[in-house]
Amino acid sequence: GQLAIQHCIGAGKRMTFKILWNDTVAMTGGQDPTHRIGVPELAQILVLQGVAGMAITTDDPARYADVDLPAGVKVHDRSEIVEVQERLAATDGVTVLIHDQACATELRRDRKRGRIPRPTRRVVINHRVCEGCGDCGDVSGCLSVQPLDTPLGRKTTIDQASCNYDESCLKGDCPAFMTVAVDDVAGSGGSAGGAGQTDAPAPPPPTVADPDVDRVLVRMAGIGGTGVVTAAQILATAAMFDGWDVNGLDQTGLSQKAGPVVSDVVLVRSDEGDAGGDRTGPPVASNLVGVGQADVLIGFDGMVAAADGPLSGAEPGRTAVIVSSQRTPTGQMVVEPERPYPTAEIEARLAAAGADGPRVVDAATLSAALAGGAAAANVLLLGVAVQDGRIPVSPGAVERAIDLNGVAVDTNRAAFAWGRRWAVDPTGVEARAAGTPGLGGPRMTVPDLPRPLADRATALAETDELGELVVLLAADLIGFADGACAARFLDAVELVAAAERLVVPGSTALTEAVARSLHKLTAYKDEYEVARLLLLPESDDGPASVGGGARTWHLHPPMLRAIGYDRKLELGRVAAPALRALRAGKRLRGTRFDPFGRAELRRVERELPGEYRAAVDRLLAGLTEANLAEAVAIAELPDRVRGYEDLKLRRAAAYRTELAARLAAFA
Repeated sequence: GQLAIQHCIGAGKRMTFKILWNDTVAMTGGQDPTHRIGVPELAQILVLQGVAGMAITTDDPARYADVDLPAGVKVHDRSEIVEVQERLAATDGVTVLIHDQACATELRRDRKRGRIPRPTRRVVINHRVCEGCGDCGDVSGCLSVQPLDTPLGRKTTIDQASCNYDESCLKGDCPAFMTVAVDDVAGSGGSAGGAGQTDAPAPPPPTVADPDVDRVLVRMAGIGGTGVVTAAQILATAAMFDGWDVNGLDQTGLSQKAGPVVSDVVLVRSDEGDAGGDRTGPPVASNLVGVGQADVLIGFDGMVAAADGPLSGAEPGRTAVIVSSQRTPTGQMVVEPERPYPTAEIEARLAAAGADGPRVVDAATLSAALAGGAAAANVLLLGVAVQDGRIPVSPGAVERAIDLNGVAVDTNRAAFAWGRRWAVDPTGVEARAAGTPGLGGPRMTVPDLPRPLADRATALAETDELGELVVLLAADLIGFADGACAARFLDAVELVAAAERLVVPGSTALTEAVARSLHKLTAYKDEYEVARLLLLPESDDGPASVGGGARTWHLHPPMLRAIGYDRKLELGRVAAPALRALRAGKRLRGTRFDPFGRAELRRVERELPGEYRAAVDRLLAGLTEANLAEAVAIAELPDRVRGYEDLKLRRAAAYRTELAARLAAFA
């Protein structure tokens, strides 16, 4: 790109160039540059060429402590990159921003291959404290920050298998983060578990296709950085072991992590000729699967597989479709919690694409539970395809290819074996996975609900599920405040349940919406509540899942924020006594002795439950069968009031505005 810079300087243009200094020529496949110069030399060359301004941003400014740079060139932390480039953009002439940071993909690849050590700590999120607001994903731009469904709604978790360990998510304005020191720096930091081997080998794959088949076209679609290309290479190598001629095409585009990746593998059977090497049989096929040509479509990610491009290879009524049910959010979904995952649309598109409907496998969960790591989910799906006979390659050849690949051999062998076993006995394999410790969903610890309150909660429910939910929410309010708070909550929910039964007998949608929303607004996470939640037993689950030891809370108390302290405190176990004292102080909440209650956010949080109960009364006064759906939608609006401090204030203001408008229209 240096000629473009020289041209703009010579032509007197106003332009800001950004140079990513990452040690890799990533656009053409990740090669090492043939001739390297350092950032100081590059900066000097640009100054001599006549740039009007220059700055350097980096993830580690300390590296430049003793580096000589041209006069006027300053080094900034990467958190300042936006304001730096805005300043450069406002400068006349040609300016340059150099961002010095190692390529995340190359770092991840080198860590997997043992070339460099993994960092010695992991980031985990306490789902009880988390609000699922998306702020951590917004500030980090990282798709390892993923949604987690819990009994209390959508929260956030860190996908350890894809995490780059740069800890940028810690900058999210949230007290739910904890870092954990890990002993095994070479480990994956993923889920525990892993029986490692199946109890019994799967039977030989059946012959689904014509035994004389001489061509098989396979399309694999998934997310960059999760092993799509690796799975394709394992299949290609195994097919060559079995005597197939193999062509392949990896369509990675500009994606190195989290973008769509499609790998086509074309297998052609040719007969050996005479000793002179002549071959007969069909000509070597193109390495690209054309429209409607795929015999097998393996969707490592359903959203990618259901997109127009990858799906174009499938032919309705003929193509076998095997897809993972794991839901990986897009960047937009990470920062906008209210944006739903398009499950129904994806399922419909995949169902219409192939033959006899897709085989849907919860590959990530099975791999984590039974093979020791969710990262091997793609290989598990490959096992399903081979065992089904859709890909006529012998299991032994695939195992040889896994050995030859040399990365996470035991985990990938186990995942392949469990995929084959699932193809034969899905119910048995899923039952085995469900019994794996630590994979039964997020744990919830709440006080026991007194029998009179529990009886009330159970009696108002039309279904067992609703009864269990109301018992959980009421019990949690005892932990937040006391039994009187839980009783007031049940009073409101009973009123809604009775009104809903009169309008639509058997319906519970409005009751559930009000129960969830009223609980959310009532049990707001002030200093006392955060301390209580941090001390619950489930706070140990995150550290245990990464095999860690010492843990550190990352907290930014509002009182310190108010006096200008602009970064989080790192507090270890020595802070536990202070948290216990703070937890006991909940009796002061809302009283004149509450040291935290005068803040604007706390005043708003105390007002919202009463405003919501008044809104529910207005809904019930005009409730009919025809407007029940709109009433439910209005009752669910508090779910948008997520986050902490300034973010929550902004969202609370937006919620109040929309609630008023929709109540007026409802009336």
